[in-house]
Amino acid sequence: MAQSGLIFNAGMNGTLTLDGRTWPLRLESLESMHNAVHEPWQEAIVDFLDRWWGNEETVQVHTSGSTGDPRPLAHSKADMVDSAHRTIQHFGLTPGTKAGLAMPVQFIGGMMMLVRAEAGGWNLTAVQPQATPNFGDALDFVALTPSQAQAWQRAHPAEWSSCKQLLVGGGQSPAAWLKDAPAAPEIHEGFGMTETISHFAVRQLHPTCEPSFRCLPGFTVSTDNRNALRIELPDGQTLQTNDAAEVQHAQSFRWLGRLDDVVNSGGIKIHPALVERELASIIPGPFACYGAPDVKWGQALVLRIHAHQEPEDVDRERARIATWAEGNLPRRHVPKRIEWLPLEATASGKWKRPRI
Repeated sequence: MAQSGLIFNAGMNGTLTLDGRTWPLRLESLESMHNAVHEPWQEAIVDFLDRWWGNEETVQVHTSGSTGDPRPLAHSKADMVDSAHRTIQHFGLTPGTKAGLAMPVQFIGGMMMLVRAEAGGWNLTAVQPQATPNFGDALDFVALTPSQAQAWQRAHPAEWSSCKQLLVGGGQSPAAWLKDAPAAPEIHEGFGMTETISHFAVRQLHPTCEPSFRCLPGFTVSTDNRNALRIELPDGQTLQTNDAAEVQHAQSFRWLGRLDDVVNSGGIKIHPALVERELASIIPGPFACYGAPDVKWGQALVLRIHAHQEPEDVDRERARIATWAEGNLPRRHVPKRIEWLPLEATASGKWKRPRI
């Protein structure tokens, strides 16, 4: 357990509520927290705070694949606090803000909610990360994935309508689901990645749907010769992404899609080649996985098996593949749809991945 550490919010009085019990967000609370929590998701929160208040000046995180293969990365705690203050200032969040955490703290989005709560003096209620969050109280601010936000709206309309500000991130956010939404909070979409310490740009989705993201202070954007987004960070470093973008000016851009093959489904980035490697053991002929637009998940992973028509026993074959996938692949890596359609081939005979 940390014996001394970096305290960034001197004078603030943030709190953390877990399973109905509340602690000040202070180093002195750690021992009591450690003794009280038993669920793995709660232990992950306390373990992060232990590291956060520890003597190390950096926090180890893992990238999710936005700018290349997933890899470990270290962010300085000072840079994470700076990021937290940018969010706090952008949304006008004051000490005492009632906020909700429903994302896993193993990833940067969940980590940053804890950092923001400490830096801003918020009263943060953490609940188990799951598809349909339930906070049990009215909130001023919450950050969710698009699929969590939609599920929260349907399952807990009173909580939804009483929330003041909602930030969605971690995946494409289809604005169509908001057209028929009942009384809704002010909703914003964040754009960012682990390398940028969560979002670095924001656009409003409701009540006004803005087409472009606007950068937070300290960030500027441009594109390379592929029209791939390039980000200049506050420390002067440049980050090259594989996201296609239309840059209006140095602080504003429209996101157009991915340049690589990664499928972003509900905030989970799926590498199709890895899924194909597993499916090859049960599918004898040519096939490919790709991402298709999906209202709920942003993108859905689709399995296309090369054929000019469906097999006669299509229902049985689809069930066979689906059953195997559900038993052998991570839950979010199971194809949402299986189709039998022709695949195109390159001049050298390699099968092309479908593009939509």
